[in-house]
Amino acid sequence: MRAAFRTTLAAIATIVGCSTTPTPAGDPTPRVDGTSPGQTPRPESGAPLVVDGGGAAENDASPSPPCALVTAPAAPPPGGPAADVTVSIDGATGPHGSASPAVVDRKLYGMNVADWMPQDYTPLPQPTFLAYLTALEPGVLRWPAGHRSQEYVWARGGPGQSGDWTLTPALVDAFIALAKTVKADPLIGVNVKRGTPAAAADLVRYLNVEKGYAVKYFQLGNEPDLTDGVTSGPGEYADDVIAFTDAMSAVDPSVEFVGPELLTGAHVGGINGTVDWMTPILERVGARLTGLSWHYYPLDSGQQNPSSSAIISFEHMFQESAQDWPPAALGFAGTVMPKLDAMRAAHAPGAKVWITEIAEDPGPLAGRGISETIAAALWTADVYGRYAEYGPGAVVRWIYKTVSSHMYGLMTPANEPRPTYGAIWLYARHFGNRFVKTETTALTDVAAHAALRHDGALTVMLVNKTTSPKRVRVAAKGVCPVTRAGDYTLTGPGLGGTTFTINGETLTESAATGALAPRVVPAAELWDVDLPPTSARLVVYQ
Repeated sequence: MRAAFRTTLAAIATIVGCSTTPTPAGDPTPRVDGTSPGQTPRPESGAPLVVDGGGAAENDASPSPPCALVTAPAAPPPGGPAADVTVSIDGATGPHGSASPAVVDRKLYGMNVADWMPQDYTPLPQPTFLAYLTALEPGVLRWPAGHRSQEYVWARGGPGQSGDWTLTPALVDAFIALAKTVKADPLIGVNVKRGTPAAAADLVRYLNVEKGYAVKYFQLGNEPDLTDGVTSGPGEYADDVIAFTDAMSAVDPSVEFVGPELLTGAHVGGINGTVDWMTPILERVGARLTGLSWHYYPLDSGQQNPSSSAIISFEHMFQESAQDWPPAALGFAGTVMPKLDAMRAAHAPGAKVWITEIAEDPGPLAGRGISETIAAALWTADVYGRYAEYGPGAVVRWIYKTVSSHMYGLMTPANEPRPTYGAIWLYARHFGNRFVKTETTALTDVAAHAALRHDGALTVMLVNKTTSPKRVRVAAKGVCPVTRAGDYTLTGPGLGGTTFTINGETLTESAATGALAPRVVPAAELWDVDLPPTSARLVVYQ
């Protein structure tokens, strides 16, 4: 049976040139960079050519040949080993009831850049820092990062500003140069809490009129719902948005705005008795925003209640639900993203949802004991897929590189990648951009996400969150994979391990930028995938 099935698949490949994505000429499906086949990518798209494991460019405009659809058998042949988990994929439909795939672009792999470490990119980027950042091909870089964006005084901005440090033209120039080098859109944080509309307008004037940088995205404030006593409520923030956008747009009408930068998804609609910040803000200023932004941190090392589901632990990191604090659960994506989509449709139909900070822990330990571990890499491999399935405008990791006490940095101060870097690298280098319907029979054990890639590949991320090996049976329909072109497997020494390998190799600078070969997969393993304990495996079907 197995041999006959392989022979049939091979025959189909020979006869029809089987491809996962039948894309006739003129197909309007957006590419990674937002263009349609045959169009030239926009210079500001932040979508460089991506050479994947199959050797094809991610935004290659050539159409894929037509294919005959093949349905993978849902069960192993008689006498074969039983599967622990079945992963079902429908390449013809999108996730969560959508009729078509959820399309994302390179902003899914955005990065926050630490303005408090300018030595990494001024006067020129440090080579290793730059190589690893370039390897992720981020579509957007956010700077100044986090709440520090509300603490600067723009050097040319005039009176009325307050803050602890000064943003100079030289610092701005260095950051813009970094963003251009990695072909990312800059997202510039505007000091709304302690700045002035006049200072913000002059910053736009410097960037886009005097220097001609054509900066498109500006972030309005940061975490106005933070209990720092600066912003009194949603009404005051909405007033600020009106004043700042009017002043900035008068200088350059083409600029776009991202806000309100809420510190938690709990304030989207109000959850468990919290204040609903998002609704009253969008009712007044939603039409002015391109990105409806919020921050996602599931756990909190500052949590004082010992019974809280937000207490730092591996168990809590992988929980599907959390009644006392829903954002602590992986399943929160299925709650907050539909809420945001409904709000967007009602008040900002031209906007998309942006998650401008995402990490494991924003508390006083800054992720220590969890963000630097294999467990965090597995969480990332799962959570990125969950949010990508809703087609967000951007997901921006907190943070690319920072000081030694901040374990949520993807890179150590010595420019060595942590396990979570490896998880994002798997997606950024090898995954497709059209997410399709994917289901797993054991979500708490093995998560699964799948997407179509423009070279005709079906890419599948399988995340084994358990300490036992798992055999996964892939059952696909609506696609026509003929070969399992290769695997990339991230593993490490258990959930608490702080080192990792991909296909048994350290992710060196040269490997990260493209020299890491996929694992060759025997033909007999087309649909059966054996996952090591605590691992993330990206499977490429061609």
